Amino acid sequence: MAAHKLAQTDIAERPGQVDSSDGIDMGVLPSLMGYMLRQGHLCVSQDFFRVLAAENIRPPQFSILEVVSRNPGIRPSDVAASIGIKRANLVPLVTALEQRGLLTRASAESDRRAQSLHLTPDGAERLRYWHSVIAPHEDRLAARLGAHGRDTLLNLLKNLVRG
Repeated sequence: MAAHKLAQTDIAERPGQVDSSDGIDMGVLPSLMGYMLRQGHLCVSQDFFRVLAAENIRPPQFSILEVVSRNPGIRPSDVAASIGIKRANLVPLVTALEQRGLLTRASAESDRRAQSLHLTPDGAERLRYWHSVIAPHEDRLAARLGAHGRDTLLNLLKNLVRG
């Protein structure tokens, strides 16, 4: 079958092709975990960006704020390790959050050479609001997976990550 060009609205609604229903033969791709994980990631990310577009917050920034909120005084290197990003990539994200007044850096009490991270009152307030916005986003995506699909998916992904 001849491939046809996807309309721009199709691209916005669906990150990629999963099956050949649109006349595009995807070959082995839908049976590859990496391909499907990437497609799932795109689906979730696009919805996250749509929901929080006006807030100018990206998933890594949200993750940093969430970890810092649960671990006041945590070191940046520990945040980076916990969310799986390089320390060098964390620095500009923390700087941007600090410039927005959501996060502060201070000298760690145990080692004055090290830094510790803390949410500001505004950061804590914004994070509470974002939780309220993200809950329906999660519910909407979970509904696509069925009654126990979300829990099953999370357990499978945790097993994959843990090795």
